[in-house]
Amino acid sequence: MDTTVAPGRTTRSAAVLGVFAILAATACWSSGGVLAEKADGPSTIVAFWRFLIVAAVFGVLAAATGRRITWPMLRRSLPGGMLFGINLTIFFQALKYATVGMATVFAALVPVLALIAGRALFGERITRLAVLCATGAVGGVVIFVVPSLGEPGNTAAGVLLSLLAVLIWVSYLLVTKRARQGVGTVEYLLCMSAVAAVTLVPFMLLFTEEGVALPDKGWPWIVLLALLPGSVGHGLLAWAQAHVPMSTAGVLLQGEPIGAAVAAAIFLGEPLGPLQVLGLAVAFTGVAVLTRSTTTTTPIEEAAG
Repeated sequence: MDTTVAPGRTTRSAAVLGVFAILAATACWSSGGVLAEKADGPSTIVAFWRFLIVAAVFGVLAAATGRRITWPMLRRSLPGGMLFGINLTIFFQALKYATVGMATVFAALVPVLALIAGRALFGERITRLAVLCATGAVGGVVIFVVPSLGEPGNTAAGVLLSLLAVLIWVSYLLVTKRARQGVGTVEYLLCMSAVAAVTLVPFMLLFTEEGVALPDKGWPWIVLLALLPGSVGHGLLAWAQAHVPMSTAGVLLQGEPIGAAVAAAIFLGEPLGPLQVLGLAVAFTGVAVLTRSTTTTTPIEEAAG
Protein backbone atom coordinates (compact mmCIF):
# COMPACT_ATOMS: atom_id res chain seq x y z
CA MET A 1 0.00 0.00 0.00
CA ASP A 2 1.13 3.53 -0.69
CA THR A 3 1.99 6.04 1.98
CA THR A 4 1.10 9.17 0.01
CA VAL A 5 -0.81 10.06 -3.10
CA ALA A 6 1.02 12.11 -5.69
CA PRO A 7 -1.46 13.71 -8.10
CA GLY A 8 -0.56 13.28 -11.78
CA ARG A 9 1.80 10.33 -11.25
CA THR A 10 -0.59 7.43 -11.69
CA THR A 11 0.74 4.88 -14.18
CA ARG A 12 -1.29 2.70 -16.52
CA SER A 13 -0.53 -0.40 -14.40
CA ALA A 14 -1.73 1.42 -11.27
CA ALA A 15 -4.94 2.36 -13.09
CA VAL A 16 -5.52 -1.28 -14.03
CA LEU A 17 -4.86 -2.42 -10.46
CA GLY A 18 -7.16 0.33 -9.22
CA VAL A 19 -10.04 -0.98 -11.34
CA PHE A 20 -9.66 -4.51 -9.99
CA ALA A 21 -9.26 -3.17 -6.45
CA ILE A 22 -12.64 -1.45 -6.79
CA LEU A 23 -14.23 -4.65 -8.11
CA ALA A 24 -12.80 -6.58 -5.13
CA ALA A 25 -14.08 -3.87 -2.76
CA THR A 26 -17.50 -4.19 -4.36
CA ALA A 27 -17.50 -7.93 -3.67
CA CYS A 28 -16.68 -7.29 -0.01
CA TRP A 29 -19.37 -4.64 0.32
CA SER A 30 -21.97 -6.97 -1.15
CA SER A 31 -21.85 -8.90 2.12
CA GLY A 32 -22.56 -5.81 4.25
CA GLY A 33 -26.36 -5.92 4.15
CA VAL A 34 -26.54 -9.60 5.05
CA LEU A 35 -24.01 -9.23 7.88
CA ALA A 36 -25.84 -6.20 9.30
CA GLU A 37 -29.13 -8.11 9.22
CA LYS A 38 -27.51 -11.05 11.00
CA ALA A 39 -26.06 -8.72 13.67
CA ASP A 40 -29.65 -7.78 14.53
CA GLY A 41 -28.95 -4.84 16.83
CA PRO A 42 -29.65 -1.09 17.01
CA SER A 43 -28.22 0.45 13.84
CA THR A 44 -26.14 3.11 15.62
CA ILE A 45 -24.56 0.58 17.99
CA VAL A 46 -23.73 -1.88 15.20
CA ALA A 47 -22.18 0.94 13.15
CA PHE A 48 -20.23 2.30 16.14
CA TRP A 49 -18.57 -1.01 17.00
CA ARG A 50 -17.92 -1.75 13.35
CA PHE A 51 -16.01 1.54 13.03
CA LEU A 52 -14.17 1.00 16.29
CA ILE A 53 -12.96 -2.44 15.19
CA VAL A 54 -11.88 -1.08 11.80
CA ALA A 55 -9.96 1.73 13.52
CA ALA A 56 -8.24 -0.85 15.72
CA VAL A 57 -7.29 -2.97 12.68
CA PHE A 58 -5.70 -0.05 10.86
CA GLY A 59 -4.18 1.25 14.10
CA VAL A 60 -2.33 -2.03 14.55
CA LEU A 61 -1.27 -1.98 10.89
CA ALA A 62 -0.05 1.62 11.20
CA ALA A 63 1.97 0.80 14.33
CA ALA A 64 3.44 -2.35 12.77
CA THR A 65 4.61 -0.44 9.69
CA GLY A 66 5.89 2.60 11.57
CA ARG A 67 3.36 5.08 10.17
CA ARG A 68 2.76 8.29 12.11
CA ILE A 69 -0.62 9.99 12.47
CA THR A 70 -0.38 13.76 12.25
CA TRP A 71 -2.89 16.52 12.93
CA PRO A 72 -3.14 17.47 9.20
CA MET A 73 -4.06 13.82 8.43
CA LEU A 74 -6.73 13.83 11.12
CA ARG A 75 -8.07 17.16 9.93
CA ARG A 76 -8.34 15.89 6.35
CA SER A 77 -10.21 12.83 7.61
CA LEU A 78 -12.84 14.72 9.61
CA PRO A 79 -15.43 15.36 6.84
CA GLY A 80 -15.22 11.82 5.47
CA GLY A 81 -15.45 10.23 8.92
CA MET A 82 -18.47 12.28 9.94
CA LEU A 83 -20.29 11.63 6.67
CA PHE A 84 -19.55 7.92 6.60
CA GLY A 85 -20.56 7.42 10.23
CA ILE A 86 -23.96 8.97 9.57
CA ASN A 87 -24.29 7.19 6.21
CA LEU A 88 -23.76 3.72 7.62
CA THR A 89 -26.13 4.29 10.53
CA ILE A 90 -28.88 5.42 8.17
CA PHE A 91 -28.28 2.47 5.85
CA PHE A 92 -28.45 -0.04 8.71
CA GLN A 93 -31.66 1.63 9.88
CA ALA A 94 -33.09 1.36 6.36
CA LEU A 95 -32.59 -2.41 6.52
CA LYS A 96 -35.16 -2.52 9.33
CA TYR A 97 -37.81 -1.09 6.98
CA ALA A 98 -36.78 -2.61 3.66
CA THR A 99 -35.24 -5.75 2.21
CA VAL A 100 -31.54 -5.77 1.39
CA GLY A 101 -32.37 -5.60 -2.33
CA MET A 102 -34.59 -2.56 -1.86
CA ALA A 103 -32.12 -0.80 0.46
CA THR A 104 -29.33 -1.15 -2.11
CA VAL A 105 -31.27 -0.29 -5.28
CA PHE A 106 -30.66 3.43 -4.80
CA ALA A 107 -26.94 2.78 -5.26
CA ALA A 108 -27.91 2.79 -8.94
CA LEU A 109 -27.93 6.58 -8.64
CA VAL A 110 -24.24 6.65 -7.68
CA PRO A 111 -22.76 6.47 -11.22
CA VAL A 112 -25.07 9.22 -12.49
CA LEU A 113 -24.18 11.51 -9.59
CA ALA A 114 -20.51 10.50 -9.83
CA LEU A 115 -20.34 11.36 -13.53
CA ILE A 116 -21.74 14.82 -12.84
CA ALA A 117 -19.65 15.45 -9.72
CA GLY A 118 -16.44 14.09 -11.24
CA ARG A 119 -16.80 16.46 -14.18
CA ALA A 120 -17.78 19.50 -12.10
CA LEU A 121 -15.30 19.13 -9.24
CA PHE A 122 -12.32 17.28 -10.71
CA GLY A 123 -12.55 18.08 -14.42
CA GLU A 124 -12.78 14.39 -15.31
CA ARG A 125 -13.65 13.56 -18.90
CA ILE A 126 -17.05 11.93 -19.45
CA THR A 127 -16.81 9.57 -22.38
CA ARG A 128 -19.72 8.33 -24.44
CA LEU A 129 -18.87 4.79 -23.35
CA ALA A 130 -19.05 5.79 -19.67
CA VAL A 131 -22.50 7.27 -20.21
CA LEU A 132 -23.70 4.14 -22.02
CA CYS A 133 -22.27 1.86 -19.33
CA ALA A 134 -23.81 3.96 -16.56
CA THR A 135 -27.18 3.82 -18.29
CA GLY A 136 -26.93 0.07 -18.72
CA ALA A 137 -25.87 -0.50 -15.12
CA VAL A 138 -28.68 1.69 -13.76
CA GLY A 139 -31.24 0.02 -16.02
CA GLY A 140 -30.08 -3.44 -15.03
CA VAL A 141 -30.25 -2.69 -11.32
CA VAL A 142 -33.74 -1.21 -11.69
CA ILE A 143 -34.94 -4.31 -13.58
CA PHE A 144 -33.32 -6.45 -10.90
CA VAL A 145 -35.10 -4.83 -7.96
CA VAL A 146 -38.47 -3.67 -9.32
CA PRO A 147 -40.15 -7.06 -8.74
CA SER A 148 -39.50 -6.65 -5.00
CA LEU A 149 -41.24 -3.26 -4.72
CA GLY A 150 -44.54 -4.79 -3.59
CA GLU A 151 -43.07 -7.39 -1.24
CA PRO A 152 -43.85 -7.35 2.49
CA GLY A 153 -41.18 -5.60 4.53
CA ASN A 154 -40.65 -2.76 2.06
CA THR A 155 -42.02 0.54 3.37
CA ALA A 156 -41.90 4.23 2.46
CA ALA A 157 -39.60 4.83 5.43
CA GLY A 158 -37.16 2.25 4.07
CA VAL A 159 -37.18 3.89 0.63
CA LEU A 160 -36.55 7.38 2.05
CA LEU A 161 -33.79 6.20 4.39
CA SER A 162 -32.10 4.28 1.56
CA LEU A 163 -32.18 7.33 -0.72
CA LEU A 164 -30.77 9.55 2.03
CA ALA A 165 -27.97 7.05 2.69
CA VAL A 166 -26.93 7.11 -0.99
CA LEU A 167 -26.88 10.91 -1.13
CA ILE A 168 -24.61 11.01 1.92
CA TRP A 169 -22.48 8.22 0.44
CA VAL A 170 -21.82 10.22 -2.73
CA SER A 171 -20.76 13.15 -0.55
CA TYR A 172 -18.37 10.81 1.27
CA LEU A 173 -16.84 9.73 -2.04
CA LEU A 174 -16.30 13.35 -3.00
CA VAL A 175 -14.56 14.43 0.20
CA THR A 176 -12.49 11.23 0.30
CA LYS A 177 -11.24 11.85 -3.24
CA ARG A 178 -9.89 15.20 -2.04
CA ALA A 179 -8.65 13.99 1.35
CA ARG A 180 -6.65 11.12 -0.17
CA GLN A 181 -4.27 13.54 -1.89
CA GLY A 182 -1.36 13.56 0.54
CA VAL A 183 -2.73 11.01 3.02
CA GLY A 184 -1.83 7.31 2.89
CA THR A 185 -4.42 4.54 2.72
CA VAL A 186 -3.71 3.13 6.18
CA GLU A 187 -3.55 6.55 7.81
CA TYR A 188 -6.78 7.70 6.19
CA LEU A 189 -8.75 4.56 7.10
CA LEU A 190 -7.52 4.76 10.69
CA CYS A 191 -8.38 8.44 11.12
CA MET A 192 -11.65 8.26 9.18
CA SER A 193 -12.94 5.24 11.13
CA ALA A 194 -11.99 6.77 14.47
CA VAL A 195 -13.78 10.01 13.55
CA ALA A 196 -16.85 8.04 12.41
CA ALA A 197 -17.00 6.15 15.72
CA VAL A 198 -16.70 9.37 17.75
CA THR A 199 -19.36 11.00 15.57
CA LEU A 200 -21.85 8.28 16.51
CA VAL A 201 -21.36 8.56 20.30
CA PRO A 202 -23.86 11.43 20.76
CA PHE A 203 -26.44 9.56 18.69
CA MET A 204 -25.97 6.44 20.82
CA LEU A 205 -26.38 8.40 24.04
CA LEU A 206 -29.46 10.28 22.82
CA PHE A 207 -31.36 7.68 20.82
CA THR A 208 -30.51 4.21 22.19
CA GLU A 209 -31.32 2.70 25.55
CA GLU A 210 -28.04 0.80 25.56
CA GLY A 211 -25.88 3.94 25.19
CA VAL A 212 -22.28 2.94 24.51
CA ALA A 213 -22.65 -0.46 26.18
CA LEU A 214 -21.31 -3.57 24.50
CA PRO A 215 -23.93 -5.43 22.41
CA ASP A 216 -25.18 -8.57 24.14
CA LYS A 217 -25.41 -10.55 20.87
CA GLY A 218 -24.37 -10.54 17.23
CA TRP A 219 -20.64 -10.17 17.88
CA PRO A 220 -19.44 -12.65 15.20
CA TRP A 221 -21.44 -10.77 12.56
CA ILE A 222 -20.24 -7.36 13.75
CA VAL A 223 -16.63 -8.54 13.58
CA LEU A 224 -17.15 -9.91 10.06
CA LEU A 225 -18.87 -6.65 9.12
CA ALA A 226 -15.80 -4.76 10.30
CA LEU A 227 -13.27 -7.03 8.60
CA LEU A 228 -14.84 -7.67 5.17
CA PRO A 229 -16.63 -4.52 3.96
CA GLY A 230 -15.10 -2.34 6.69
CA SER A 231 -11.39 -3.11 6.51
CA VAL A 232 -10.73 -4.96 3.26
CA GLY A 233 -13.42 -3.26 1.16
CA HIS A 234 -12.73 0.31 2.20
CA GLY A 235 -8.99 -0.23 2.27
CA LEU A 236 -9.09 -1.26 -1.38
CA LEU A 237 -11.34 1.65 -2.35
CA ALA A 238 -9.28 4.24 -0.50
CA TRP A 239 -6.16 3.07 -2.32
CA ALA A 240 -7.87 2.86 -5.71
CA GLN A 241 -9.40 6.34 -5.51
CA ALA A 242 -5.95 7.81 -6.02
CA HIS A 243 -5.58 5.99 -9.36
CA VAL A 244 -9.07 5.71 -10.89
CA PRO A 245 -11.37 8.56 -12.04
CA MET A 246 -14.43 9.03 -9.84
CA SER A 247 -16.72 8.58 -12.85
CA THR A 248 -15.20 5.16 -13.55
CA ALA A 249 -15.26 4.17 -9.88
CA GLY A 250 -18.92 5.14 -9.58
CA VAL A 251 -19.96 2.79 -12.38
CA LEU A 252 -17.76 -0.08 -11.20
CA LEU A 253 -19.34 0.17 -7.76
CA GLN A 254 -22.65 -0.82 -9.35
CA GLY A 255 -21.69 -4.42 -8.66
CA GLU A 256 -22.54 -3.83 -5.00
CA PRO A 257 -26.38 -3.79 -5.19
CA ILE A 258 -26.31 -6.78 -7.51
CA GLY A 259 -24.01 -8.76 -5.24
CA ALA A 260 -25.98 -7.69 -2.18
CA ALA A 261 -29.26 -8.87 -3.68
CA VAL A 262 -27.72 -12.21 -4.64
CA ALA A 263 -26.25 -12.64 -1.15
CA ALA A 264 -29.64 -11.78 0.37
CA ALA A 265 -31.33 -14.39 -1.82
CA ILE A 266 -28.83 -17.04 -0.73
CA PHE A 267 -28.50 -16.25 2.98
CA LEU A 268 -31.75 -14.46 3.87
CA GLY A 269 -34.19 -16.12 1.48
CA GLU A 270 -35.13 -12.93 -0.37
CA PRO A 271 -36.73 -13.86 -3.73
CA LEU A 272 -34.79 -13.82 -6.98
CA GLY A 273 -37.08 -14.05 -10.02
CA PRO A 274 -36.54 -14.13 -13.80
CA LEU A 275 -36.68 -10.33 -14.20
CA GLN A 276 -34.09 -9.96 -11.48
CA VAL A 277 -31.81 -12.44 -13.27
CA LEU A 278 -32.24 -10.38 -16.44
CA GLY A 279 -31.33 -7.22 -14.54
CA LEU A 280 -28.29 -8.99 -13.15
CA ALA A 281 -27.11 -9.85 -16.67
CA VAL A 282 -27.68 -6.31 -18.00
CA ALA A 283 -25.93 -4.62 -15.07
CA PHE A 284 -22.93 -6.93 -15.14
CA THR A 285 -22.59 -6.44 -18.91
CA GLY A 286 -22.31 -2.70 -18.38
CA VAL A 287 -19.73 -3.14 -15.65
CA ALA A 288 -17.73 -5.69 -17.69
CA VAL A 289 -17.59 -3.43 -20.76
CA LEU A 290 -16.44 -0.47 -18.70
CA THR A 291 -13.82 -2.59 -16.93
CA ARG A 292 -12.36 -3.84 -20.24
CA SER A 293 -12.33 -0.33 -21.68
CA THR A 294 -10.64 1.14 -18.60
CA THR A 295 -7.95 -1.54 -18.37
CA THR A 296 -6.99 -1.17 -22.05
CA THR A 297 -7.46 2.52 -22.89
CA THR A 298 -7.37 4.59 -19.66
CA PRO A 299 -5.02 7.55 -20.21
CA ILE A 300 -2.49 8.22 -17.48
CA GLU A 301 -3.65 11.78 -16.93
CA GLU A 302 -7.31 10.72 -16.60
CA ALA A 303 -6.50 7.95 -14.15
CA ALA A 304 -4.75 10.42 -11.95
CA GLY A 305 -8.03 12.21 -11.39
